[in-house]
Amino acid sequence: MSLTPHGPGFSFLDRIEINADKRSAHGTKFLDPAAPYFADHFPGNPLMPGVLLIECAAQTAGALWSKPAAFLASIQQFRLAKPVLPGQTVVSTVALEKDFGPLAQFDATLRVGDEIVAQGKLTLSARI
Repeated sequence: MSLTPHGPGFSFLDRIEINADKRSAHGTKFLDPAAPYFADHFPGNPLMPGVLLIECAAQTAGALWSKPAAFLASIQQFRLAKPVLPGQTVVSTVALEKDFGPLAQFDATLRVGDEIVAQGKLTLSARI
């Protein structure tokens, strides 16, 4: 069963843990070195593309919010702090800050181990 509405080739969420308050969650993604995006993103020295790190957080937020057909509407104040490499595991921690009905804003922090690799805010939209 998929944790997101995406197909298997665009799933950036292997596991999710939703906190009891239903306002925050932790999503986990193992970055398979054989994933096709690593082949051409700096050949010989591959890095996880920043936009895909943001997608990890967006999919975690979408699974937490659990609105059908929610999609990424806005990215605010996102900072990429450290490179993320093939074979690492990214943990996306998201917290629901504001729910406006068809829109919701989330704070997101991505870590590899204890190190913050990216953080910012995301807004998701539910199709009406």
